[in-house]
Amino acid sequence: MSLQVLRRAQELCEFCPKLCRFACPVSEAAGREALTPWGKVSLAALTGRTPDASAALAFAGCTGCHRCSVYCAHDNDVPAILYAARSVAVRAGVAPPAWTALPARFSARGHGESADLAAVRLSLSGRSSGEALLFAGCDALAQGGQEVRDALFAAGELGAPLSLAPEGALCCGLKHVEGGHPELYEAHAARVRGFLPRKAVHLVFLQPGCARSAIERWPLPEGSKVEHVTTYLARALAKVPDASRPAPLDEAFTWHDPCELARGLSELTAPRALLAASVRELSEPLRTGADTSCCGAAGLLPQTLPEVAAKVASDRRAELGGPAATSSPACAAALGAAEVVSIVARWLAQASGASAP
Repeated sequence: MSLQVLRRAQELCEFCPKLCRFACPVSEAAGREALTPWGKVSLAALTGRTPDASAALAFAGCTGCHRCSVYCAHDNDVPAILYAARSVAVRAGVAPPAWTALPARFSARGHGESADLAAVRLSLSGRSSGEALLFAGCDALAQGGQEVRDALFAAGELGAPLSLAPEGALCCGLKHVEGGHPELYEAHAARVRGFLPRKAVHLVFLQPGCARSAIERWPLPEGSKVEHVTTYLARALAKVPDASRPAPLDEAFTWHDPCELARGLSELTAPRALLAASVRELSEPLRTGADTSCCGAAGLLPQTLPEVAAKVASDRRAELGGPAATSSPACAAALGAAEVVSIVARWLAQASGASAP
């Protein structure tokens, strides 16, 4: 977003009568006026280039879910405004530790997590064989990599095997943007690109936010393709005749649309098609599709405002009601939900007689 567009969006938000305030999961969970979209954007405008630590914490109160944009007459990109404000807070020396710790971690490990993701990635070697590359991402690897194993297994069983992205491609770098380091994100994306084949590539992501980030901002060769794992698997499933499919698992789930999958990638059909085939019953919560509620796991909210993040997740779990399924490693962890690819892997294991990984 250019500076001129950013300023215009900021002005529109400042003078709005707070029509989207109810749509922000953070302000709803915290119950604070300063954390409404209007409050955060107005504070960014008022503090300019000299925010203090309390202002920086207000800027932190955004998961990047874009739900406010659904109710904005101008479709303002509030996360872009607040991520720019975080960058100002970093340069002013008032940023929360969760943001300032990122550069050193990325420099030493190639990602921003405390876990040894390289060791987890190494444990997955030899499990892939396709032309398309599965980009596991830091969230799935930090949880031990089980979703990665399930995705590779499911893809192979559906006749569309995936290869695992190279060892140097552990993280998409999106947390750099969320932590106020856009220039380091660009450098990281270029570095990761160096580990990938020089020709056009087909990348399949587990984390929808990373897929969107790669589509919009990665320097990929012409002809490259980027998509979410549910899109990839649903396309492969569509080629399998109904008569050849195993019976659905005798299980029921309520579906949670991850914000970046539903609003960022506009992918509403693929995960539902996978679950419709693999389980007995799938229900929808009150807020679903493009109006989905946030799980509270993104935007570094759990690191900067952990109590608020926990409340956002708790509110969403209450909306879902019972056993839930989703397709985002971060959301699955926050909500205690099952992953679509893991459900599909268990379902397909019935037919092949193989054990799901």
